Amino acid sequence: MLGRRRVMFVLDAAGVVVHAGAGFAAHLGTDTAALRGRPFSDFLADGDWPEVREAAAAVRAASGWESRRCRCRLSGVGGGAAEAVGVEIEFAPYPGDGAGSGRAGAGSGDANRAGDSDATGAGRVVGAVCRELSEPAAARLHTERDRFDHLFDLVDDAVIEFEIVGVEPIIRSVNPGFEAVFGYDAAEVRGESLNDFIVPPNADDEAVDFDQRTADGKANHAIVTRQTAWGRREFLYRGIPYSRGDGRQYGFSIYSDITSQRRAREHLQVLQRVLRHNLRNEMNVVLGMAEEIREATADPRVDHAAARIADHTETLLRVSEKARTAAAVLDDQRPDEVVDATATVHAVVESRRTRYPAATFDLDLPPSLPVSVGPKLAQALANVVENALEHTSEDVTVRIEAKRCENDATIRVSDDGDGIPEIEWAAVFGDEDITQLSHGSGLGLWVVKWVVESAGGRVDYDRRDGWSTVRLTLPLTDGSR
Repeated sequence: MLGRRRVMFVLDAAGVVVHAGAGFAAHLGTDTAALRGRPFSDFLADGDWPEVREAAAAVRAASGWESRRCRCRLSGVGGGAAEAVGVEIEFAPYPGDGAGSGRAGAGSGDANRAGDSDATGAGRVVGAVCRELSEPAAARLHTERDRFDHLFDLVDDAVIEFEIVGVEPIIRSVNPGFEAVFGYDAAEVRGESLNDFIVPPNADDEAVDFDQRTADGKANHAIVTRQTAWGRREFLYRGIPYSRGDGRQYGFSIYSDITSQRRAREHLQVLQRVLRHNLRNEMNVVLGMAEEIREATADPRVDHAAARIADHTETLLRVSEKARTAAAVLDDQRPDEVVDATATVHAVVESRRTRYPAATFDLDLPPSLPVSVGPKLAQALANVVENALEHTSEDVTVRIEAKRCENDATIRVSDDGDGIPEIEWAAVFGDEDITQLSHGSGLGLWVVKWVVESAGGRVDYDRRDGWSTVRLTLPLTDGSR
């Protein structure tokens, strides 16, 4: 079939034109003599040679007769063509070149070796221009390639482009992020099995399953352990299959290193367990012993010391309880769900009226206000209200106002107390060092921040005219907008 096409040429193993048909020469605005002996890359627009070289190399390395297509932009020679023309080229084995012998190394680009091989025609491929692309298609090809190259090169995550050959993912290209994350040079891994470099022995079966899904055109998404040049790391892995229309299956693997995050989470879980169990149990023992000392002593100084021990122990227990609440919020991985902010405010306030009988609650709420936060909203509101009640006078007035505001809902909790210490607020929401967090109210603010921001909202604070206001901005549900 290729022999009947007029627009043909032959490349040697180094990518040099050794024969050009008259039709191909005319395509470039010149004659055949001007093409012979020149690198084919001379006739391509900038950036197109790697894809053309890869297609030709795949034909040389094939174990049987097969062709490979690619798209590129042919530019003119000697001013014969004004602009690059988008075309589709098909490569096939050179007749009589032992097609099917599996010459895997013939396309390495070593000019000396290529010249030696070409003495017998080894490493040659036949190319033919199948069709010209329309101007919009060629322009789109150029734009899409430029965009992809820019993204591929600049993204920090490790990205690998590969082809499924048999059952193996063979690396076709990698970005600089891969070299930085995994520690292997692009030239070292190109053309090799990806699994041989980055998959630990105990993860072989897992990798084979991923490769099979890619071959079937299915995406992958998982947390995996992979081998780097410096040891094993944890990654968020995403596998994206794609096809070039040549009957082959390709894919991209994207690896985001999450080792530090996972280790930090493990450390936090261990510390939480110590805080939940060991510290709380020991503080209860200390509190009990302090009470026994107070009951047994007649010395005022001893009684005073024991009372201070009890007070500080109770403070630690309250902080421990808030830490347990914070841990429960962090551990709750359920997706957000719709809750009625109005009903949640009523529930939080009613549970505190009896505990703070001297406090006044002034509510201005709509009949209902559905927001997408979930039950954790109650924890956030409880911490804001508790902060107003615990750190002010007994007869504090707490105003709570909720309303719709365009696409959001706002809940304002105000009190006429002394307000949140600036250093605490700055530690949670500003630039102050986190070590300035001094007591349990600061921990409560962290819970508020985590709950509201995880739902896509924000928290603001204002001190004006003797009133302190914490404002929660939350996303309305679609049905309530």
